[in-house]
Amino acid sequence: MRFEFILSNTKRKKEMLNANDRPHWAQKAKITAYLRHIAFLKASEGKYTTHTKKHPCGLLVTIYAPTKRRMDPPNFYPTVKALIDGMTDAGIWTDDNHEVIKFMTFEYGGLSGLKDKYRIEIEVKEVHE
Repeated sequence: MRFEFILSNTKRKKEMLNANDRPHWAQKAKITAYLRHIAFLKASEGKYTTHTKKHPCGLLVTIYAPTKRRMDPPNFYPTVKALIDGMTDAGIWTDDNHEVIKFMTFEYGGLSGLKDKYRIEIEVKEVHE
């Protein structure tokens, strides 16, 4: 299963968190709550098999940027963590610990094709042990 999120990261409209940013705690909390909420809504749209310790998964996170500027996809982990927490709230997995989510891989996906917007894809992969 795959989830897609379109997010803005401009000074005017900040919907993402970057590991290199140092926002005020209240601004960070507001963005985190927003991300968690939109992920909950998106994950609640369909019926999915719940991943558990006995039925683990892995995540492939692809970041698509609005410009050709160099970027470091893992720096968006704070954004992805909030999205994963919202997906946990929706019941995609019982918990987001290492026994349920066995791996998380970040990759650059190229240009988003959207003006001033990033596209984040989270693909949930089955893990067979």
